[in-house]
Amino acid sequence: MRAGGWLCAVALAALAPQSARATDELSPAVALAAALPPDGSADLLVIQRPTGQSAPRVLGATRSAASAAAIKAVLLDPAHYRALIPALVGTAVVDRRARSKRVDWELEVPLFNLSGRLELGARSDGVTIDLVDGDLAPGRIVFSIGENPDGGSTLIIDAQLDVKRTSWLLRRIMARSPVGEPAVLAAVAYVALRATALRAEHPAGDSAWRPTAAPGPGRLPDPRPLTAELLAPLRARGTLALVAREKTERLGGVAVGIGFHAPSAPVLQALRDPAAWRAFPGWRTVRVRPGPNGAGAEVEDNLPLCDFYATWIAEPGPTPRWTVAAGATRGAQLGWNTYPVPGPLPTLAVLSLYPRLETTGTVARRFIQAEPLLEAGLALALAFTEASGIQAALDPSRW
Repeated sequence: MRAGGWLCAVALAALAPQSARATDELSPAVALAAALPPDGSADLLVIQRPTGQSAPRVLGATRSAASAAAIKAVLLDPAHYRALIPALVGTAVVDRRARSKRVDWELEVPLFNLSGRLELGARSDGVTIDLVDGDLAPGRIVFSIGENPDGGSTLIIDAQLDVKRTSWLLRRIMARSPVGEPAVLAAVAYVALRATALRAEHPAGDSAWRPTAAPGPGRLPDPRPLTAELLAPLRARGTLALVAREKTERLGGVAVGIGFHAPSAPVLQALRDPAAWRAFPGWRTVRVRPGPNGAGAEVEDNLPLCDFYATWIAEPGPTPRWTVAAGATRGAQLGWNTYPVPGPLPTLAVLSLYPRLETTGTVARRFIQAEPLLEAGLALALAFTEASGIQAALDPSRW
């Protein structure tokens, strides 16, 4: 472990309230912060599925060039929230005398609007946002910030929201997969995480800073940070994910890790077969076709308002990799890696994806045009959903 990562982790732990340290509540955040790639080109998340009546929960970590004070100032200033997230068309402080600021908010994105009321409170290490009424309520978002010894800071988001309380369109999308709710929350949390970091880094003006370069070229990211030993407890309690960013702040690619009881070799052999893609939600037909580098597939989907019809061809190399050679998402990439890891699930299988969602139809394109950070947020949600489908379908007892 590099020294900077440990020092940042120690700083976050030291800033945590005593009660939180005693109950080990911040240990996942500390682990994520310490495992972040040091060059700041990728972010880490852990996605927890809801249990019982609880809402899904997502934790994420990113490095920022901004100071902790600058990030905290951004989060505590509702008057400038539109410079944080452009789709926030309205915020109004309704009770300035309250101990915590109460703020009415309205979010306007293509095809639906959301609105509600939140309470905003300062913490020693960051800011807490409680959603107390309206869409996404009840819910809580906690931002924790630690200074990095080499400059800048590490920002942690801990989000738990009732994403069922949203628009009919989101409910329809979530209903297509048993992990639809945590997938949507992952996209929301990621956008909030990076939007906050970018506003603190680009504080000038009344408009939010967003990447203006065209999407691409994209790549399959290095998934090895997901295998870090200190992340083992997080792999046991949820699904780890990595989002890689280009220097332009456009999506580089996403990687999502899932655990198997079987050894690595038979898991990898099963994942080499594109027939396994039939477990991806919404992939109606997968016709396996031979190719010079291995089997590929012709895929048809039954997803509303999207176009994932494509011809995937296998790429040369020892690990399974495919690229879309024909179809709307031409140039999209998909791959698998497997790693032996300690613990009750001895194999970590990592799905890496660069999906080119901006080409899949009008809805996705409008979403990404309205909020460019959704290029990464939606790709994260898609990869998590697809990896979860594979995990459910490949019963470990077959090996």
